[in-house]
Amino acid sequence: MASCSEDGPIEGNNSNSTAVVLDAKQLETELQEFAESMPEAKVFGDKALRSSIPAAQDWMENIEVNPSKCGVTFAAPIAEQLKNATMGAIEYPGGYLTVALFKDEEVLKEQWQAKSEESSGCSRYTVKSGDESRAYHLAKQPVDTLAALNESYVVTSSDGSTTEQQLIVRSANSNVLIGLQEKRKSGTTAEQVSSATEAVQTLLGQLNQ
Repeated sequence: MASCSEDGPIEGNNSNSTAVVLDAKQLETELQEFAESMPEAKVFGDKALRSSIPAAQDWMENIEVNPSKCGVTFAAPIAEQLKNATMGAIEYPGGYLTVALFKDEEVLKEQWQAKSEESSGCSRYTVKSGDESRAYHLAKQPVDTLAALNESYVVTSSDGSTTEQQLIVRSANSNVLIGLQEKRKSGTTAEQVSSATEAVQTLLGQLNQ
């Protein structure tokens, strides 16, 4: 596992700066096509994601994150993204992939930068929900895609008796933000990062066709 460092974007190659313009139904169709090769995958459209916001927001309001600024790292502001973007997601065994098409490319850049700044110093934090508490450890991973902005890290969480690990990969290009989150698999972290970034690049290429 790589050593911890502050969250921030890793510059990549901006292969295509053309904005992707799709409505909610078109994006959902693209994701359904992409998910055809993923066994047991389930696609969620923009409307379905919006309907899940109240429950998610209620849960977030009832947890305690220490340091408090690390709440941005722990739970991405989906509600905020939905104000400015059309979204879709694919849930598959052990993982979750989200796509946000922002109406304004500058808003995406601002959100990316804000997350990087607010996540600074959040390599370790704790989350308490009721009587349960979990400690989180973020380890930055090297990642590069054809997108303009990329970041990846392994998140290790423990409640003192059980430990879980997840891989996070995020890429942004023009007005497109793609995020992938999945459980750590057997094999090296580098191999899983490579597989995840390949999936992100394939989807980004499909959306830009």
